[in-house]
Amino acid sequence: MIRTDCDVAVVGAGISGLGAALALADDGFDVRVLEAQQRIGGRIRSMRQLGANAEAGATYVGAGYERFLALCRRFSIPLIDVTPILEFFREQELVLDGRIIRQRDWPDHPANPFPKGDRELMPWNFHRVLTMRETPLERPGDWTDARHAALDISMRDWMRSLGFSDDVVRIGYGINTTFGRDASDVSALLMLFRAAFSKEQRRLAPTDKLGFTVEGGVERVPQAMAAALPRGVETGAVVTALENHRDHARLQLADGRQLTARHAICSLPFAVLRRLAIDPPLEGAQAEAVARLPQQPVTQVFLAAKRPFWDDDGYAPSVFTDTQAGMVTAVRRGDDPSAISHLSCWVVGPQAERIAGSGDEAAGRAVIQAIEAVRPAARGQLELIGLQAWGSDPFALGAWAYFRPGQVRQFAAGMGRAHGRIHFCGEHLAQAGRGLEGALETAETAVAEIRSIEQKAI
Repeated sequence: MIRTDCDVAVVGAGISGLGAALALADDGFDVRVLEAQQRIGGRIRSMRQLGANAEAGATYVGAGYERFLALCRRFSIPLIDVTPILEFFREQELVLDGRIIRQRDWPDHPANPFPKGDRELMPWNFHRVLTMRETPLERPGDWTDARHAALDISMRDWMRSLGFSDDVVRIGYGINTTFGRDASDVSALLMLFRAAFSKEQRRLAPTDKLGFTVEGGVERVPQAMAAALPRGVETGAVVTALENHRDHARLQLADGRQLTARHAICSLPFAVLRRLAIDPPLEGAQAEAVARLPQQPVTQVFLAAKRPFWDDDGYAPSVFTDTQAGMVTAVRRGDDPSAISHLSCWVVGPQAERIAGSGDEAAGRAVIQAIEAVRPAARGQLELIGLQAWGSDPFALGAWAYFRPGQVRQFAAGMGRAHGRIHFCGEHLAQAGRGLEGALETAETAVAEIRSIEQKAI
């Protein structure tokens, strides 16, 4: 066995990479974490805007996120119960075809295509309620079971198989699509897995708590994890190639350095991993997954309101739109949950692609103009205070991964397996969890692989 520079080298200082590094360091492994950016946290980013945190990434965590909440307890990071704040999220209007529709008018509105029994569901809730109601998964981890492979079809085909019209599909899934460009671009099995995870979260959560956010910003958690590592995190360290050898891994860095380790853990999204040379190359379905698994384009635009223009037009501050503005949410970050600190616009899918690469000012202007077009009271009242375009971020290339029809049965079960001494983690590889909880689940898997190999070597 050759003498290596460290026991384990971790590529990427997002929550999954840091979770793996911390667990291994606790075991006594000599761990080095390499991060290409000059900041820590990956797709967790807390931006200070107007004296409050604008969360450009992970914002809230479920009250049943046991792994993440355990980290907060370990580092004595205080949490904020968002249950009182989430009550205000229900105060949201709908914008369709350039017109605002009040929530109270939606059940009897002529534009509502939903069948009897579902007409009170708003478009942003329809597919969530439907998948929660219809999921056959007894546990979230069942989604890769061969029994459910027939559900690896598009959301459109699945919804049509339940008897819903194309109008229901378009309104019930096609606006501000969280996964995919539209209902034809995402696997129904992924959405049913998501629903099963939500059901499990409800079982795990205390009855009086819906979720939490981190006091002072979610980014405090990865920063605390990095600070607890004996070697910390080396930022600005861009890895360009990974080599797998019989008893070690070799990493090539953009600055010409090479690093050897008994194991390497790669926490990069597949869209970014494609840019790394891996020798010997990945094979079969795993190689196809890295090459083909898509990332969701998401741009978050943060706006300050010079005055509460919503008091002038009488509509709720938050609106869910089919425009370039996407979902406009009134953010409450102060001690008073009724006080609005700023507006956050989630621009997703095709809408995010349209403004990708246009620059922050142009993108912000496009979103503001879209809001002003449907809310004249907002004219001249909004200013851009921040923007995060995950789709054009070279270190993310999207906010999260999703599965197209057929890709769950092709890729999901085996795409995260170890490649010799190279291990993988990241939320896209989670088998039973979603979000930050899923990311930490995959960190545990990578750590277990390394522990097993090392124990056999003793």
